[in-house]
Amino acid sequence: MGTFNNKIQAEYNPPKQWILSRALSYQNDKINISALMDVGVKAPDNKITCYAGFKTDLASTPKFLWTMIAPWDIARAAIIHDLLYLRIRQYRRKSSKSLGGENPETVSKAKKAADDVFLMAMKDSNPSIPSWKIFLAHSAVVSFGRWSIVPRDSDLDV
Repeated sequence: MGTFNNKIQAEYNPPKQWILSRALSYQNDKINISALMDVGVKAPDNKITCYAGFKTDLASTPKFLWTMIAPWDIARAAIIHDLLYLRIRQYRRKSSKSLGGENPETVSKAKKAADDVFLMAMKDSNPSIPSWKIFLAHSAVVSFGRWSIVPRDSDLDV
């Protein structure tokens, strides 16, 4: 079973960004650390930490779906997931400029590990998240997350 270090403390930065005021960590011994470390994630003792100042949109849930899955329901898990996808994007950007280019297998394993962390973190959330919301949110990142790991210019200022 995994644990979060705290509740979210963040400041809203319009139009749809939150900036953490204090660190948020998630720790779980079942995390596939090696796949995540391959893309630059630092996770001593299987603990993933988003430090104060980290920028997030909480959960990239379209507003019309908020009646089913509001970003607040899955926010802590989504913030950790945002950091993992950011590291994948940064790895891909850096690798695209190197001689050998990115390793698709590394990217694929890291995305799966990141999506698995998201699932574990939602299951470990307190208050608990209903299983149907966990299923929908996890299915969405597995199905549509491939677009979220494409490098962006905004990743440069992190």
